[in-house]
Amino acid sequence: MKTIRENIVDILVEVEKSQSYVQLVLKEYLEQFAIIDRKFITEIVNGTIKHQITLDYYINTLSKTPVNKMKPFIRQLIRMSAYQILYLDKIPSSATINEAVNIVKRRKMTNLSGFVNGILRNLDRQKDTIALPTEPIEYLSVKNSIPEWIIEMWRETYSNVEIDKICTSLNARGQVCGRINTLKSSKEQVKALLSKEDIDITDGKFGEESFYLSNATSIGNNASFKKGLWTVQDESAMLVSKVLNPQKGDIILDVCAAPGGKSTHIAQLIQNEGQIISTDIYEHKLELIQKNADRLGATCITLVLHDGTIFKKEWEGKFDKILLDVPCSGLGILKKKSDIKYKRTLSDIEELVKIQKKLIDNNIKYLKQDGILVYSTCTISKLENEDMVEYILKDKNMIGENLTDLPEILEPTQNHIQILPYMADTDGFFIAKFKKVGN
Repeated sequence: MKTIRENIVDILVEVEKSQSYVQLVLKEYLEQFAIIDRKFITEIVNGTIKHQITLDYYINTLSKTPVNKMKPFIRQLIRMSAYQILYLDKIPSSATINEAVNIVKRRKMTNLSGFVNGILRNLDRQKDTIALPTEPIEYLSVKNSIPEWIIEMWRETYSNVEIDKICTSLNARGQVCGRINTLKSSKEQVKALLSKEDIDITDGKFGEESFYLSNATSIGNNASFKKGLWTVQDESAMLVSKVLNPQKGDIILDVCAAPGGKSTHIAQLIQNEGQIISTDIYEHKLELIQKNADRLGATCITLVLHDGTIFKKEWEGKFDKILLDVPCSGLGILKKKSDIKYKRTLSDIEELVKIQKKLIDNNIKYLKQDGILVYSTCTISKLENEDMVEYILKDKNMIGENLTDLPEILEPTQNHIQILPYMADTDGFFIAKFKKVGN
């Protein structure tokens, strides 16, 4: 029978081999394990992947064989063990090293046990004396395990100090943030129910609806969650619907709406007194929105299978407000999905920008005169954010709308805001607001 750590190595090998997102692979593997083991496995797998660039730098400093030339199983075993040695003080290094050597032997790779043992013991001895690169881009990349092309892109907008703060925040352990569903419940009621399950909650930073959970496991099976009394949503994402400022009676379009967090939030802000049309290009994503809407009692949402880049004549001039939460590079949510950074390229962003512009050009046509457009992303990318503000304001009969009532800590700038993850320990988000003034 395989040990927990041996299973972890197999998961890491599968992630690398399949090129799948780590959460999808974990979902397949975790069901066979007890809850306490699931937490440990998730911690080690996510941590190893999150810090991979840093780990590889340390390993390559100590190994004659480069990491990318090692056998896949040995590569992931050494990475996993190095993560524990460098980042997990609660696990004795000696135990980590001994277990790694035993795993090699159990896998009939005894000839490599000395190789693995030597690298890990040297790492344990020298971890505090290995020097990081001195060149700024490489230094920030290795220190924070962020690909160099992302660091280079951010340096066009931010100082090295700011980039280091962004990276440090993105590498921190993410908190679970919840949103009270005021259609069904109150914060006091949810607090009381969760406290009975020994789940502690603390108030959010930006509003009455938000709160943070500690020591919560298997959220999807929580009784009050299943009843729709609350849902999971980051505070920065909640601000998008607040900026939209929906009013009772509004006709609202939510484009690219899956999984429905913002649509259901809008529904509770207008107390189901209005009309929300939520679209997505995929049927299975619409099913996910419907599932969430049903759970939360958001009855004013109508789902439409639709490609937001294709003009729909009957929607022309129909909507009071449009939320355009566009597909993006996702660099603001690396705290939760750290493997995104290894899958994205600059050319991906350039292709995403083309899609974003098509979505903007098409959906502006659906606004009424004086209608409101909110454009948002969950990324930190001038090409997808600030440059897109300029695009919207140029020759499209749109003017910027000042953002009001936002927390000063987020440093709002007239008609748009780039929420950086270190500002309030949230996801990185971009929100911009516009009004249509002509046809």
